[in-house]
Amino acid sequence: MVACLNKPLQLTVTEVTDRNGDRYQCLEIDITVTELKPAILSELELPAELDKSRGLVLWGSAPIWLYSYLVKRCQALPWVGCYSVPLGSFIVVASRCKEMVAGDAFQLVNKSQCSAILIGGPPNSGKSVLCYALAHTFKQEIANKNIFLQRAQWDGEGNWFAQMKNRPLAEELSKRARAKGSEQFFLYHANAVSSMREGMELVLVDFGGMPKPKDVVLLHRCTHYIIISSQPEEISKWHDFCGKRGGLKPLVVIHSVREKRFEVLPNDKFLEIVAGPWERGEALSIPKELLEAVLKLLTR
Repeated sequence: MVACLNKPLQLTVTEVTDRNGDRYQCLEIDITVTELKPAILSELELPAELDKSRGLVLWGSAPIWLYSYLVKRCQALPWVGCYSVPLGSFIVVASRCKEMVAGDAFQLVNKSQCSAILIGGPPNSGKSVLCYALAHTFKQEIANKNIFLQRAQWDGEGNWFAQMKNRPLAEELSKRARAKGSEQFFLYHANAVSSMREGMELVLVDFGGMPKPKDVVLLHRCTHYIIISSQPEEISKWHDFCGKRGGLKPLVVIHSVREKRFEVLPNDKFLEIVAGPWERGEALSIPKELLEAVLKLLTR
């Protein structure tokens, strides 16, 4: 493994293997800042160890403009593909050879599955804010771990929604991105979580909406659950849904409050806390007790 450090961006040449045992050259993308700006492209250098006689898989969480630039920059290579975490495959996006055609998908090696934490709770409790804060904290503090946040909710509010400073525009885009009812919605996310558990070290699943019987298919792909609720009377329903129906293990229960508060409640079965506020646009500090409870699953 060889790294080429381009602050605030690191590109690393590695190898990945598909299910047939074939090995491919991979360029891992690691962004080391909260917001990467396009100006970085003017000084971006590819690692000298990149073998230009081989195809290349681009891998990592990065803006579309960076992926587009790297594909164009590597167009002299035999082919270029992009890894899709939900699919567990890399997709060929550009090719100069007959063996690899644009659109071809190659599933990567089947590993033992990691833990997957379903994060749920009633509306207006701060669930999406919590999910973003956890994913952001992990990225900043333990960048060497492969932790992925899967947004399995109808409202279409990805990380972009939390990051946008223009809140009216963010709300408008969220309305346009809202998914319509579909029997395939949670089946798609269930399959995506299964694929991610083979390649990641921990998967967080942002579960949207109220619990419904048909949603259990997604629960069966997870291992643990976190409840965040501003309505105490709703917590037992989520325990029934996640624990009894899904068979998941309780990890954390958060009693969400609007005032600034943190308190650990007596509970010898799982971590139970009172914490808040969970507001968009605020600089959130995740309690260390919550981080420790989640990170324990990385060692299993």
